[in-house]
Amino acid sequence: TSFDIVGYLLSCFITERINNKNIEYAKFICVNQVDKLGMHKSYNVLEHSKFINNLIEIKSIFLFFQNKEANIFDELILKMTSVLNEYFHKDGSIPLFNGSNNIYTKEIYNSLNKESFLKKRIFSNVDNGIAFYADKNKKVFFDVVQPNKDMISSNLSAGTLSLELSGFGEKIFTNCGASENFGKNPGYLRYSAAHSTIVLQNTNISEIKEGNPHIKFPQSVVFRKETNAREEVFEGSHNGYLNKFKKIIKRKLIISKNSDKLEGEDSLISYQDTTKRLVYHIRFHLADGMVFNFTNSKKNIILKTSLNNIWLFKSDIELIVEDSIIVDNNSTKPTKQIVIKGILSDKKIIRKWSLQKI
Repeated sequence: TSFDIVGYLLSCFITERINNKNIEYAKFICVNQVDKLGMHKSYNVLEHSKFINNLIEIKSIFLFFQNKEANIFDELILKMTSVLNEYFHKDGSIPLFNGSNNIYTKEIYNSLNKESFLKKRIFSNVDNGIAFYADKNKKVFFDVVQPNKDMISSNLSAGTLSLELSGFGEKIFTNCGASENFGKNPGYLRYSAAHSTIVLQNTNISEIKEGNPHIKFPQSVVFRKETNAREEVFEGSHNGYLNKFKKIIKRKLIISKNSDKLEGEDSLISYQDTTKRLVYHIRFHLADGMVFNFTNSKKNIILKTSLNNIWLFKSDIELIVEDSIIVDNNSTKPTKQIVIKGILSDKKIIRKWSLQKI
């Protein structure tokens, strides 16, 4: 971990055993824990922030011992800090992916405000990680992380293709969160059902094992992005249900740039013919303090937020609402979740839904 690297380099300086070999070793370890966009590979914003702090601590150690390599991590610090600057919802909170929580969000945000040298970055298309979109009114996050067997992935949740959305200073769609100060998430909060994603046969997309990388996980998580003057389109897919159920899952998000609207298309595709009938749930966990009302068709739900903003959620089939929770800031709050439920028996099913401010 970055904490180990701090201790390692400090001990090398104290014992006067510092040399180019152990400096390059430390650089190799740190650089390989960060993806090409600049996000820590835990895909946990809190862990990402700790990593930046430790890189700054390493820089201070080099300066204290008057070593000429003090700027060795400057580029990485800048890259990671500029990414962190994008990972805030419209209410100032961080998204609840992979054990993240908002216990230290104020400190994280204040540290960013001090970085006057930050430049506005254009973020190129990501092929792995947490994709995001932002405009003046809304923010969307989309989990397209490719799990692996590395220990750095040991705290990933089984939330592939989950989303979070905020608008007009409030969070609308969320994941259920994390309960512990240091980002360690108990098993049930890492389950697929605790995320705003597509779940087949009440089975986790990745098989959770506490303190270790996933035992089984999607071998292929694919992401594609398109953009034009009117909309930005995110498309993700995974094969986490292929071995057990012979199904591929796809999610397409169409984000309007000119209106406050998000459209979704969730596809469950059979890889081979099967007569087995499977139950699917598409879950949208709602933020705390929201009031809902069904329309007569049961296909639409009117959502009223704490700030009295009104959103309309539409679906192409009847909706249900179930109990849910949000675990954040060391507290657990009851909330609700919108659920699209059905039986998968055809070769391919596409469920269409949308959320729009009214």
